Parts: sequence; C-alpha cells; structure tokens
Amino acid sequence: MKKFTRALPLIGLLALAGCADTGTSATVSQPILTQPTPAPTMVSLPPPPAQTAAIAATQNTDAAAYVDPTVLPLMSGSEQASASSAQFYALQFGRPGAPRTWAGSNSKGSITVGPYVRVNNLDCRDFTNTVTAGGKDYVRKGTACREGDGTWSVVAGNA
Repeated sequence: MKKFTRALPLIGLLALAGCADTGTSATVSQPILTQPTPAPTMVSLPPPPAQTAAIAATQNTDAAAYVDPTVLPLMSGSEQASASSAQFYALQFGRPGAPRTWAGSNSKGSITVGPYVRVNNLDCRDFTNTVTAGGKDYVRKGTACREGDGTWSVVAGNA
C-alpha cells in the first residue's frame, strides 16, 4: 500500500501542473479581415430558340388574315391582338374541333381548327374563326399553313 500512496501525490501534482498558469503565454487577438460580399448581379439570359420563334410567330400572326375584314373596324387594337394570339395558339396547339376563345370589351371570338394535313411538305390546318361584335357574328373559314419560321399564313380562305 505504501507504494500506492506515494504514487497518489505524484498524480495530483501532474493534474495540477496542467492547470497551472506559468504566465509565459499571452493571448493576442488580431483583427480578422473579411472581403465585402459583392451585391448579386442579375444576368439576363436570352430565351431559348424555340421560345424566341414562338414569340415572333405569335406577334406575326395578323388578325386581319383570319377574321372577316368587315369586323376589323369594330375591334380595338387589344381585341385584334387577343384574336391574333388565340388564332396562333389554336393553330399551333389546338385539338381538332375544340374552340379557343378570347373576349374583349366590345367583341369576342372563337377559333376552331381541324386536324393537321401535310401539303407540299408544310403542316396545314383548316380553321373557322367567329367574331361576335355588335350582336352580329362574323365568320371566316380557311386553311393556314405553318411556314419554316413558325409563322402561320392563310393559303385559302373565304369570308
């Protein structure tokens, strides 16, 4: 047991030695330099080519080619734009026989398309465009074909 009691004070000194401050080490705090965070920049990417073509094709679809010409003076510019957009989307994506409608403050309309038909290597569709203005229906029927640039043009029609 004596051997064990002599070892005990030695262990206690070692434990205290780890806690003792000798005064030789000093803590020096230095400023931490940081870079300012740059403001996020917004990069505007151009739309994909398919979307660019669709936008151009929508803008180039002229209502005058698809509606009865006698109703055009009764339609506002925004109504003509709505009719043009509806005509493009009906031709591009419409199901045969399912009408695509639009409405303005003075007039409203619907476009119905037939199935795709391949003519001279072009996709074509028959259409019926009905515009109601002043309580009267104005109907125009025809055939439109999709050009290489995505636009649709009337190749045959009657008022």
